[in-house]
Amino acid sequence: MPGDLVIADGGDYTSVIAGIPCTNAGRQRIEGFESETMSAYAKKRADLIQHCRRLRIANSKLKALRKEFEEELAIAARLQRHLEPRPAVWGRVRVDTFSQPARTIGGDFGAVCSPDDQHLNLLVGDVAGHGISAALAANRIFSETNTHLQTGTPLGEILPKLNRFALQTFNSSSFFFTFAAARLDPSARRMVFAGAGHPPCMVIKPGTEPQLLEARSMMLGALPNAVCPEPVIEINVEPGDRILLYTDGITDVFDERNEMLGVDGLQNFVRECSLLPFEEMLPALLERVAAWRKGPFADDVTLILAEVFE
Repeated sequence: MPGDLVIADGGDYTSVIAGIPCTNAGRQRIEGFESETMSAYAKKRADLIQHCRRLRIANSKLKALRKEFEEELAIAARLQRHLEPRPAVWGRVRVDTFSQPARTIGGDFGAVCSPDDQHLNLLVGDVAGHGISAALAANRIFSETNTHLQTGTPLGEILPKLNRFALQTFNSSSFFFTFAAARLDPSARRMVFAGAGHPPCMVIKPGTEPQLLEARSMMLGALPNAVCPEPVIEINVEPGDRILLYTDGITDVFDERNEMLGVDGLQNFVRECSLLPFEEMLPALLERVAAWRKGPFADDVTLILAEVFE
C-alpha cells in the first residue's frame, strides 16, 4: 500500500502493514532517504571532529599561556620579596618579622632599615586591593619611601611627600594606601611614630595592656589634605618594651560566629603573648590568631615586632 512504513531485511524491502514487496520506485525512495541520512551524519561527524580538533589546539595554547603566566607570576613573587621586612638586630633593638600575601603577590610592604646608621626605621604599608595591581602600586610606593629614608627625611615630612607622589602617580579617586612608621634613635630610648589611616601601633610592656598609638593622618593617595598638621607622636621607651606594627590582614579575620577579631582582639592576644621570650612571641601570636579565625587569611598580612634591650 502506498505510504506504508517499510523495513529492510536481508536486502529485500517489504511493507510492514501488508507484507507485500515494494515497487522499484519505493525502493529508490528508501535508498535515497538512507543516502541523504548517511551523508548528513557523515557531515555532522566531520564537523564534530574538526570542532574537537580546534578545541584541542585552543586548549593547548591556553595551557601554554597559563604556564607562562604562572612562571612570570613566580618571578614577580620572588622580586616582590624585597618589599618584605626582614629580621634584624640594630644597637639595642632586635626585630622579628612576618609577611604573607593573600595571593601569590599582594599589596603589603614593609621595611626594617637604618640607612644612615643614626636611626632605625620600622615601617609597614598596605595598598588597597589584592593581586597584581596592588603589588605594582606597592612596589612604586616602597621605592619612593626608600628614597626618603635614604636621605634621612623626618617621618612627619615623609607622609605629605608620599601623599603627593600617590596623587600624581596614580591619579584615581578609588586608589589609596595606609602607612605606619616608627623611628628609634641610637640610644633606643626615644621613638617617633607617624601613621596614616593605618591600624594603631602597639607599645608593649610585658604582662600589661598594650598602649595604642593611633594614626593621626588619613589614608594617603586619595585626598590632597590627608596629612594632619602634626602627624607624629613622640614617646619614651625603656628596656624590655616591645613595639608592634602590623597590617589589617591580621585584625580583619572572622571566627565561626562571623565575629571579627579587630584591634581589641589582637591587643588581648598580644598581652597574653608578651610574657613569652621575644623569639617566641610572634609565632605564638600567629598561632593564637590561626586557632581563632575560620579559614585562611583573606588579606595580605605583615607584622614587625621589635624589642628594646639593655
